[in-house]
Amino acid sequence: MGGCTGAMGIHLIFKKLPLEKGKKLHKYKVINTKFDKEIGFIHWRGGWRQYVFQADPFIDMSRSCHREVDEFIDKLMKKWRARKK
Repeated sequence: MGGCTGAMGIHLIFKKLPLEKGKKLHKYKVINTKFDKEIGFIHWRGGWRQYVFQADPFIDMSRSCHREVDEFIDKLMKKWRARKK
């Protein structure tokens, strides 16, 4: 329930969460701006060596929302790669 619909523009907010004990990378809460509803999290998946989006069940998202999540993860991955050099 809830989702990502509406006019062109920013649909999502990504909130950086405090670093969890024993973790090296932050987790991000993903919030739909129209409904002010948390729709999932972006977090580091160590085995895959990349950030991933974990949506809450029963979330409908438009392609534009998927693009926003992908673009945000792309930025996180660029930062991560830059730190690894």
